[in-house]
Amino acid sequence: MKRLRIAVCIVTIALAMTVLAAPPSLKVDKSAPLLLDDAPAAKTAPALPKLICYDCHGNFREELLALKHANNKITCVTCHGDSSAHASDEGNITPPEVMYARDAIAKKCQSCHKEHTASAAAVAARRQERGLQTMEAKDLVCTDCHGKHRMNVRVIHWDKNTGKLLGGGKKRAE
Repeated sequence: MKRLRIAVCIVTIALAMTVLAAPPSLKVDKSAPLLLDDAPAAKTAPALPKLICYDCHGNFREELLALKHANNKITCVTCHGDSSAHASDEGNITPPEVMYARDAIAKKCQSCHKEHTASAAAVAARRQERGLQTMEAKDLVCTDCHGKHRMNVRVIHWDKNTGKLLGGGKKRAE
């Protein structure tokens, strides 16, 4: 009797191991479409131009102002020049070809965007209603409302009028 129990246990264990070890049979529904054939999702980010700028200025890949301009084939180069010396300077002491001091931003934007639908006074009042930083209408510039067209972290500072290095960069020893 004891041998019979042992034999039954051995058979049961062997059967269990066979069932557990065997993978389930694969059933393929040939009528289902392949995912590779599906259309891309409706909300995809616009294709940005492949610019070296994004290697260091990655925050602009998703910045609303940059995306809207990229959709209209307006790139970093359009406003800031080729800036190849800046892009190839690993020490990061060479400024971009064109920078805009705060007092020059509106004039640059207006070179393409001739009109704004709201007056500066109306914009200042709306900012105050929203509890945002209070500013005089005369002190507002386009990028105060339209995008955050700035680096998230700035370690290099240049005078935007002269391009002179103000701080943060270190010239590399040759």
